[in-house]
This record gives sequence, C-alpha cells and structure tokens, in this order.
Amino acid sequence: MGAPATVHDGVLVSPKSLNSETYNGPVTILHYNINRNTGHLYRQLITVRPLEIRKTPFMKRDQIGRCTGNPSSPAIPAGSCVAVKFRVPPSSAFPAGREVKNGRLLCAIRNGNQPPTEVWIYHWLVRNPNSDSPSLKLELKKYTGVTYVEKARVFPLPT
Repeated sequence: MGAPATVHDGVLVSPKSLNSETYNGPVTILHYNINRNTGHLYRQLITVRPLEIRKTPFMKRDQIGRCTGNPSSPAIPAGSCVAVKFRVPPSSAFPAGREVKNGRLLCAIRNGNQPPTEVWIYHWLVRNPNSDSPSLKLELKKYTGVTYVEKARVFPLPT
C-alpha cells in the first residue's frame, strides 16, 4: 500500500486490483481534455487523494432501454470508457465551441466519427464538495450535438 493507483478515463490501470475500502494512497488520473483555443484533444496527468473509489457500473437493462435501433455489433461497444467531443455554443470559456466529457458509454456506437444524435454516459459527480461530508453520486446523462466519440485507450505509465 502507499504506491499510487492509476486511473485512465475511468479505467483502473494499476494495480490490477484494488481494495477500495482500505486503499488510502494517492490516485494518478490520466484523462482527455481539450485545448480551448484549438479544440484539439490532449492528455492530462493529475495526482489526487480521492474522496472515494467506486467502480462505474454498466447496467445492461439501461443499455436495452436507451439503445433502440442502434447497431448490435459496433466498433465502440457499450460499457466502454470514452471521450466525447460535442458542440456547445462558442464562449470565452470554450472558444472552440466544443468540450470533452469522460465516462462509461451506455449506447453502442458503430463509428466514433459519426455518432448517433444522442449519447448516454455514466459519470461520477461530487455531491456537497465543500461540506464536511462530501460524497459521490452516479449520474446518467444524455448528450446531444455530439461530433466525435473516442474510445479511451489505456497507455503505459511514464517512467
């Protein structure tokens, strides 16, 4: 214990397993972000001491309810961790007019360059982050205006 755990786009990279009830070490998070000037994706590495460690569930019943008419054998399978690029109105915060969210994909997608009009994603939100008892809440959210979906790739850690 004490060695950092590494998470990449919602996927535990190392160690191969982790007791989330007793682990209290740092967690290194690798994730996609977007250059707000160019709109290009890039990777960030952040080390944090986590509030809680939970596995994002993949619920088959939700997939069936949300994915009517989607292909049954897509290139990006449901349950994959993904980076999603979608249109937002350009602003000073997002001059490229796009943003990236990371999470576990609920609907299957055949081609990430031509995503469906709606993409459903699970991700964790911190509830009451500034209180004495913050906690995590799992949210299922529908995104529209999606322009691109990329399956998160797990890269080896820098040495």
